Amino acid sequence: MKPRALAVGLSAAVLIAVGVTAAAHHPPGEPAGHATTTARAPYSAGVLARPAEPAAPPPTPASPREQANLAAAVSDAVNEVVPGTDIGLAVYDRTTESMLTSINPDEQFYTASVMKLLIVTEVLRQAGWRLPAGEDRTELQVMLSGSADWVANVLWNRHGGTEIDRNAAHLMGLTGTTPPTDPEQWEMTRMTPRDIVTVYDYIDEKMPATAGDFVLDALARTTRIALDGFDQHFGIPAALPNTAWAIKQGWMEIDNGVVLNTTGVVGTGGRYIVALFTLQPDGTGFDSASEAVTAGMAALAPTLAGRPPR
Repeated sequence: MKPRALAVGLSAAVLIAVGVTAAAHHPPGEPAGHATTTARAPYSAGVLARPAEPAAPPPTPASPREQANLAAAVSDAVNEVVPGTDIGLAVYDRTTESMLTSINPDEQFYTASVMKLLIVTEVLRQAGWRLPAGEDRTELQVMLSGSADWVANVLWNRHGGTEIDRNAAHLMGLTGTTPPTDPEQWEMTRMTPRDIVTVYDYIDEKMPATAGDFVLDALARTTRIALDGFDQHFGIPAALPNTAWAIKQGWMEIDNGVVLNTTGVVGTGGRYIVALFTLQPDGTGFDSASEAVTAGMAALAPTLAGRPPR
């Protein structure tokens, strides 16, 4: 896993650098000499070196009970705010290489603007993973950090439309991604939480480093207010204000409800990949919808911030 500098708290321009150092203590040896027999003075209390502290045990995957408890906590928190919400959740721990918890991880949900992760990947792939310059680069940054729909519209049509979904599925091995029925509505792409985990892992681990760094840096600079006026610091950034993150959010109203999604790479070194999708009942206001998703993430916050699950 490549180390990342991710935004911390509600200011996405702040970067974290984490360094780990180790030192070993070596007691001095006896002075050299072939004829010297001088006796060494006995150690006294306070001079005797303490033994080295044992190394901390490596992290272990969450037990089935821990996974179930976390899933129940998220579901209860979301539905306490907005009852009747359909939830899809996948939280992957890249240190233990295992799922931390999940709810309906293989069920398809509408992506809304989370789909822009596939658009930027296809744009960069078609360019041979070379970053664009000037205005083209700025537009990609704005599409990710400011969630600019107009940029997504142009790039969707310019780079293949629904073929973007199919190309991403082939490139990344996605098994639960379906293009929209209306080829003009990229936001109606459906994906599973497990596929979103795969997308972030691809961007961080398999995409050429320059391109991957560009994408994650833009996501780490996600603005508080999107270009359409929506407050996109719900979910991950609201529940984890002092934790590193790089996020892509999604929101929209559809015929049968409100879609609100929070996804991203979270934690020191990008340890966790999180995808929380919701379809909330028709008539739910965006304020309540945002509160529900943030409540769900708050149930995960102690674990994602570095404290073990109960």
